Amino acid sequence: MVSSSSQPPGPTDGQGAEAPPFRVERRAESRVPANTPARLFHGPGYAHWIDCVVKDRSTSGAKVEVASIFELPSRLVLLDYREGVAFVAQRRWRRGDLAGLWLEVRHDLRDLKDPNLQAVREAWLKLGPGLGGSGET
Repeated sequence: MVSSSSQPPGPTDGQGAEAPPFRVERRAESRVPANTPARLFHGPGYAHWIDCVVKDRSTSGAKVEVASIFELPSRLVLLDYREGVAFVAQRRWRRGDLAGLWLEVRHDLRDLKDPNLQAVREAWLKLGPGLGGSGET
């Protein structure tokens, strides 16, 4: 029997149906699922912010959910209330309400050494305890 297709037959699931394509994970780090409240800061003095939810995170990246009506700048700071840390980050991709961030530098807000992030620390101190963080008193 001669096939009219010039493509070779695809893989099957053993029952004749075509199997789903095999996906190769390109990330060198494993992602940890999360569903934690966070805030993205941007603009001069990090005076502008957008609330978001961290959906998963690795050592150097995070996937966040933020309403698509908000424009995300390419450079921003991600505040993790629960861990009491701020990450200087770059937006790498955006699809609808999801965005991928590359986490460049981690700052512990309990011992903040970068005065440029003072507004971020103040937000953590005010809001962190109510969101599961351990903000100082």
